[in-house]
Amino acid sequence: VQQTVADLGFATPHVRLARTADNEIGGSWSVMDFAAGTPPLGNLNGLAALRRAPGLFAHLPVQLATAMAALHALDPEPVSTAVRAAAPSVAVGVDDLFEHYEAGAEVLGRADLVASVRALALTRPTEGPTVICHGDLHPFNLLIDDGGHITVVDWTAAIRAEPAYDVAFTAMLLANPPLDAPGPLGGVISWVGGRLAHRFVARYRTLAPQVDLGALDWYQALHGARMLIEAASIEARDGTNAGHPFGALIPAASKALNAITGVPVVA
Repeated sequence: VQQTVADLGFATPHVRLARTADNEIGGSWSVMDFAAGTPPLGNLNGLAALRRAPGLFAHLPVQLATAMAALHALDPEPVSTAVRAAAPSVAVGVDDLFEHYEAGAEVLGRADLVASVRALALTRPTEGPTVICHGDLHPFNLLIDDGGHITVVDWTAAIRAEPAYDVAFTAMLLANPPLDAPGPLGGVISWVGGRLAHRFVARYRTLAPQVDLGALDWYQALHGARMLIEAASIEARDGTNAGHPFGALIPAASKALNAITGVPVVA
């Protein structure tokens, strides 16, 4: 995905060389162009977020919406063709995710999540026009250089879906920032996050007025299932999910999933 969108002119590093699993190195690897810049929320904790709130309000929603709208404007066919040629069995659409998520929940012994995923599939809205979605577009996957140029990285969650799939994930993360904030500052951080999410969605609507975001709540529920399954998987492996952003998003993910499916989720 990254190589093809780079070839189409999108601001992401060109991949110059890549190989599958290598016994000497221990895994697959790639060499790509260097991308200058730093994430807009780098080295940020709760107190720093409050001090930088005016700048975040002004710039972050615009940066995220601009990058996302530019990606969604690309022709998705070359990307789909390249992915099918390189990895025929990979999940390339939303329909492919249901089986993947249900299997993951079953392995974890989470009957509540299995039921939730099945209920989501039954409530699936009719899919409209699809685009290439990043699937994980949040502030730490943006690099901003000194000239304000935006580079997007980390395409491991990319998929072809309705634009609302991408918008839902980014809005959900912005509205529930996984930042450390002592005491009452947590409420202030939540308010800031909610405003950032609102401004991001509004900016995206301005840049892509033709896009239908009517299924935003359903897609947030879908991402909620993804977050809960991944957080449970990390906890099963490491004994805790502390430190992972999805661990902090468990309450929001559970609420979004329950609102659509009506299935109680064990937080």
